[in-house]
Amino acid sequence: MISFQQFIEQLALRIGQHQLPVRAASDVGSLLDSSALHYELAARIVRAIYQNNGCHCLADPVTAQPTFDALGPIRASLLGSTRTDVDVYRFMEELCAAVAWIFGTHRPGTAADGLPQRGALIPLDAARRRLKSLA
Repeated sequence: MISFQQFIEQLALRIGQHQLPVRAASDVGSLLDSSALHYELAARIVRAIYQNNGCHCLADPVTAQPTFDALGPIRASLLGSTRTDVDVYRFMEELCAAVAWIFGTHRPGTAADGLPQRGALIPLDAARRRLKSLA
């Protein structure tokens, strides 16, 4: 079982601190730093996961099904909106893939496998060779 705080910290490591900047906190309201790239959406997601899992403190456990149930309506509203830009769409997709990876419910070959871990190095030489060959 994973606590809410541990889950959010793992999620931040998986998708990046710029997306989900977590800080030391004693309650859910102060867990997320306001420097998040999509702060309002990130805060909405964090609160929804907290509430849907019935959490009363950061040490309370979270599980997969209530977490996905919290994300579903938010994701659906973003996908159905003509105002959703590509960055918000990608953030939501990466977040959902990371949640699946954390809970061990992702399918190999999906977006979760392509998300870099913190400290992961992406080799640029291979990318440069590929770009030169396209020229």
